[in-house]
Amino acid sequence: MNVTIEKKFRTEVVYNGVEKPIQVEAEERVTALIQRAIAAFGVTQQPHLLSLFRQDGTVVNENQSVEQAGLKPHEVLLLRPNAVKGGSERLKVAGEVLPATFRMLQECGQGQCECVVYWTGSTSSGEVDGVEHPEHTRSPFGYEVRSQWLTDFWKRLASSRRSVRAQVHTHPDEPFHSSSDDRWPIVSQAGFISIVLPNFALGRPTLHNAWVGVILRDGRWRQLESASEVLVMP
Repeated sequence: MNVTIEKKFRTEVVYNGVEKPIQVEAEERVTALIQRAIAAFGVTQQPHLLSLFRQDGTVVNENQSVEQAGLKPHEVLLLRPNAVKGGSERLKVAGEVLPATFRMLQECGQGQCECVVYWTGSTSSGEVDGVEHPEHTRSPFGYEVRSQWLTDFWKRLASSRRSVRAQVHTHPDEPFHSSSDDRWPIVSQAGFISIVLPNFALGRPTLHNAWVGVILRDGRWRQLESASEVLVMP
């Protein structure tokens, strides 16, 4: 019995809650598929940090061909960062988001360690109405999100049609964007917002003293003078 292997087929790739079809050829390298996916989603900042993951959380080997990697027609793959480390139109922030953010950061960091949360909203609206607290390691000088949690989160975003709109994390003293914050955001698309809170987010819930920035189309981060440039707060 002869088995026919499709030489050209379509796979589905998910990035930040959005799913897009990508055409592939069995003999091409997985790296070519990744590059087309990056182009399709308009990722401009640190694209070399992205890889393709299967639904079970295993990474697709970039050094193999599509056929060698065992990719199948219509298989759903996750384009996501290998790691997340820290740290447009205005987004409307729901009333409970900021208090919930400070509460999570304070309870996790205990005034001693950095912590991070992600603001989420529907892919079809410009509103933030959810706060996700990832599983992560932490210290007074940084954090690292657990890889399996990130895979599961990526799948939940896709199934619920939601996207990460901003990342919010803490620093021990003055807020600024470190080199790790620059290199390891959870989303690397132009307009993505990063917020850094001073003093481990101790104190009342406000962005008055926060560092707020966005990714530009050339991949650089730009610090904003005020959060009101990109956010509509309650």
